[in-house]
Amino acid sequence: MNQYNVPVGEAALRGPRYLFRNPAGPAVVAQAFIGTSGLVDLYVILTGGADSPLVTEGLAWIGVLQVTCWITFLFWFHRVRCNAEVLAPGSHRYAPAFAVGAWIIPLAMWWLPRRITLDIRRAGGAPRDTLLINAWWFVWLCDGPLSVAVHHLVLHHTDFHTPMDHGIGLLCSILAIAVVRRVTADQPAGPLPYFNMT
Repeated sequence: MNQYNVPVGEAALRGPRYLFRNPAGPAVVAQAFIGTSGLVDLYVILTGGADSPLVTEGLAWIGVLQVTCWITFLFWFHRVRCNAEVLAPGSHRYAPAFAVGAWIIPLAMWWLPRRITLDIRRAGGAPRDTLLINAWWFVWLCDGPLSVAVHHLVLHHTDFHTPMDHGIGLLCSILAIAVVRRVTADQPAGPLPYFNMT
C-alpha cells in the first residue's frame, strides 16, 4: 500500500476512519476548469461584453462550464477537507460533509465555506495566508450573492454580462486558483503544477 491509502495519526485509531488521499490530481483538474472559466471571462470582456459571440451564441456552453467548475472544485474541496481531518484530527468545527453542504445552506453559505477553508489551511501548517483566502472569499461574494443583489435591487436588470461582471469573474478565477494551489501544496503531496493566469 502507498502512503496515500493508509490512516495517519489519531485518525487511524478512532472512527470514522479517514484516509489521506493525494489532492494533487483533483486540484489540477479544478484549476483547469477554473482557468478556462477565467479565460472565457477575459474573452467576453475583449469581444464586447453582452454582444460577445460567446454570450449571444454560446450561453448554454458557458453554463455547462460553470457547473463543471463547481463540481470539480467541490470534489477537490471535500478531498482536502478529509485530508485535513487526518492531519489535524479533532480540531475542526465542521464535519467533512460540510465541505459540500455548506455551499447550499441559505445564508450560512455566505461565511461557512470560508471558515472551513481557513480550518483546512491551518491543518496543513502554520496559520498564515489568511489574506489570500479572505481576498478570494470577498471577490467570490462580489461575483455571486452580492452581484445578484446589486443587479436586482440597485440596477434593476439581470444582465450579468457587463465588462465589470466578467472582470470580477476573472479576478475570482485567479484568486481561486491561488487558493487551490496554496491549500493543496500545504498537504504532504504538494507542490503541484498550476495554471498561471497573471
